[in-house]
Amino acid sequence: MNLNAVILAGGKGERFWPKSRADFPKQFVSIFGKESLIQTTYKRIRKIVSVYNQYYVIPTDLIPLLKKQIPLLTKNIIDEPVGRNTAPAIGLAAIYLEKLAPYSTMMVLPADHIIQNEKAFADCVKFAYSIAQEGYLVTFGIPPTTPDTGYGYIHVGRQYQSYKSIKSFYGKKFVEKPDLALAKKYLKAKTYFWNSGMFVWQVSKILDAIKQCLPDFYQNLKEFQQYIGTRKEEAMLKKMYEQAPATSIDYAVLEKVKNIVVVKANFIWDDVGAWAALERHLLKDTSSNVTIGKVFNKDTQNSIVISDQDIVATMGVTNLIVVKTKDAVLVVSKEKSAHLKELINQIKQDKTAKKYL
Repeated sequence: MNLNAVILAGGKGERFWPKSRADFPKQFVSIFGKESLIQTTYKRIRKIVSVYNQYYVIPTDLIPLLKKQIPLLTKNIIDEPVGRNTAPAIGLAAIYLEKLAPYSTMMVLPADHIIQNEKAFADCVKFAYSIAQEGYLVTFGIPPTTPDTGYGYIHVGRQYQSYKSIKSFYGKKFVEKPDLALAKKYLKAKTYFWNSGMFVWQVSKILDAIKQCLPDFYQNLKEFQQYIGTRKEEAMLKKMYEQAPATSIDYAVLEKVKNIVVVKANFIWDDVGAWAALERHLLKDTSSNVTIGKVFNKDTQNSIVISDQDIVATMGVTNLIVVKTKDAVLVVSKEKSAHLKELINQIKQDKTAKKYL
């Protein structure tokens, strides 16, 4: 396969505060094992795409952290001056690849997902690659297992092609995060998949779609392209990014084009967006608690308790998440943990407290 992998490594991971910080975000933290999420992503992709064909889009200030965790060549790091969501990040990677490998196909992956059954994942990638050669923009749809309101959905139409036991469908439309009643309807309908945020497409086709949907940004990308590899590259990149729209590829592009095909994933996927995800991947004790570090629980049930240092002790509590680091403590009910950004925003307003973010 003439395939390049583009890994989006610039997320903030605020819903994993206080372990995840602005200068050490979730994708670099060892939460689900000895390795960080970005390290496990790197190893997974290396089985499909050579390290020489992996490109990491990442903010400037996180590059030293990336180099420390993953052995990369400088050419494999695409420096993003400031975070502008996924549309600019993908457009930037595509404009680099158009110059470096103009007839190639790119696979786009977030740096912080958990994927099980890597053989099935590799088969889905190969299938998606073959579909992309027909000119389609391919995404991976995850069959929902619960009426989850935290994911965007993709509504699919008739079947397109199949490969082994993997099926693909024409994409009808992308749907924003629904309320619970609508999510239950989607689950029952079986024609709505979770939007995984993982894509495969020809470099030329995604640039055509950006040109169609974000013409001003596309023109800025093309103007910047001539400076790649020159002494003016850094300055022109900053200038171009000052005008880049802060929007997602789904909202800005994919919702507006017609050549979408969805590969129905047959691997286990989790975007591990908040602390509650630990329950899905770590062992529980006899009281359904997940504990990490020096933790003592008494009459505590169905809780997640984490201590980076010293001890944490709980008694008589249920459905709590408690996280202690060297300089911060979080206590939140499970039902509110997915909304942790609201608390983060409150902390940001305090000049003496925001340094802990």
